[in-house]
Amino acid sequence: MTFVAPGFLLAAGAAACVVIALHFIVTRRPRSVPFPTARFVPDAPVAARERSLRLSDLLLLALRVLAIMLVGIALARPVLTPTREKVVRVIVADVSGAVADIAEVRDSARALLRPGDELIAFDTSAWAVPSVDSLANRAGLRNAGSISAGMVGALRAGQRVRAGADSVELVVVSPLVTPERDRATATIRNQWPGRARLVRVRAAPPDSSSVRAVEAAFLDSARPEFAVQRNRIDTVGAVVANGNVLVGAFERRWRFTDDSLKGARVLARWVDGDAAAIQRDSGSTCRKSVLIPLDSTGDMLLRPSFVKLRASLSGPCQRARSTPDAALASVMSGGSGKLASTADFPAATDSASPVSRWLIALAIIVALIEMVLRRGPFDAGDRQ
Repeated sequence: MTFVAPGFLLAAGAAACVVIALHFIVTRRPRSVPFPTARFVPDAPVAARERSLRLSDLLLLALRVLAIMLVGIALARPVLTPTREKVVRVIVADVSGAVADIAEVRDSARALLRPGDELIAFDTSAWAVPSVDSLANRAGLRNAGSISAGMVGALRAGQRVRAGADSVELVVVSPLVTPERDRATATIRNQWPGRARLVRVRAAPPDSSSVRAVEAAFLDSARPEFAVQRNRIDTVGAVVANGNVLVGAFERRWRFTDDSLKGARVLARWVDGDAAAIQRDSGSTCRKSVLIPLDSTGDMLLRPSFVKLRASLSGPCQRARSTPDAALASVMSGGSGKLASTADFPAATDSASPVSRWLIALAIIVALIEMVLRRGPFDAGDRQ
């Protein structure tokens, strides 16, 4: 058994020591003894106390210490760990349109995957897959994926396997073409505390078909494509697209659903991170949907930032290129030169052990028993 937050054990032990010390500090009424000449003593209240250095109410003391320690152990989040492996692998497989043959990705992943390893698939987002046979291109997705999304999925997988291994090996199966790299790739890659192993697969050839981009008009009164109405209308202060920032008071009435974001490329984001414009590919065309409302009564349409933002969203569709990116390969293969230690991964926020819930319930039962006994024969009136 291991503890995610062992500091609570120390705190519980200190609190238990305080409770034991307080049980030494107890005063008792002295025993009453008849005195023959007591009739000559003036009739006035008399108070007397004696000090006792012996532990009293040992059952109550044991129950109180037990309740404190149960709470401390529960807050320390005990995890029943199976036999630890020396090394587990997190395999990040590219299933985007940048891959020439998805079967090549499956074969590479099958040769690497072992029991206990984590398999992550990615295109423009990342998700865990139960088996190699589940690796497949998403329907209609022809543009390149995002290495950044794959690395985010790998970091989350590292949190999940930290309790069952000593080290984690990162394996990336991808053609590593230029459009798969963005400004956040290097930063996210540096968060992985170790080296990465690259398995290059063939990149898809250039798309020779004509690509017709459906014009992306800014939102007017019509309902935007791929979007649903928000439950609560709010206001946001800025939108960002390809590094261009447009500041203003934007009223948000629409949002993209999780299903509409799957397989889509996010072209613009609100300042809080939600998608403000997306691109979805289908065959030889791409469709863009923009949720950015404009106020024609102000000067927003005349601002240089708006001109750049509109040009960024109205440009040609972004498609994968078959040229491997040497700079991206250099970024991904970098690192400390050693395998990542599981101790370097933060514990997953949802890693609460069911043992903790039972310990909390048991602590409540012990506290109730202590309360009943304290009001019972132990409260006989001789303790102050």
